[in-house]
Amino acid sequence: MNLRALRGDVSVLELARRSGVARNTITALERGDGNPTLDTLYALADALGVPLAALLETPPASVVVRARTGVHVEGSALAAELLDRFERPGVFGELYAIRFHAGQAREAPPHPFGVEERLHLFAGRVRVGPVGETVELGPGDYASYSGSVPHVYEALEDASGTLLMLTGRSSR
Repeated sequence: MNLRALRGDVSVLELARRSGVARNTITALERGDGNPTLDTLYALADALGVPLAALLETPPASVVVRARTGVHVEGSALAAELLDRFERPGVFGELYAIRFHAGQAREAPPHPFGVEERLHLFAGRVRVGPVGETVELGPGDYASYSGSVPHVYEALEDASGTLLMLTGRSSR
């Protein structure tokens, strides 16, 4: 069962309060003991804000995404490959390998409220961030900015990095 990982920094006591499931039951389930009823599982899933299947699935010990095997999206200013999607209680995210095309710019419309973009640049130079508040990044630089306002990606030269998009809301 995936309960401990999904609980994150929520205490056992708080999860017990939210779900109505006894603290001892939660502790036993996290140890791998017990045989919970469907009602118990639904109560825990609802309290964590995750689908029932998330409790039952065991996350893989490791994940490998081979180069050029992720879902690919292409635009005039950049190309991206989806490396991972994840959901935890209260947080949903997507991780992309991204390549910026030199001399190209894209003004992106706002994502839903609460989306943050986090960009770590490996090579090249780009200008990114909210319209009117962009910053220039070079190799090794990192920027975090709101994606829920119009924002810009502008490649000053060919560039590459990783882009993490996070939202505080569930994808459900």
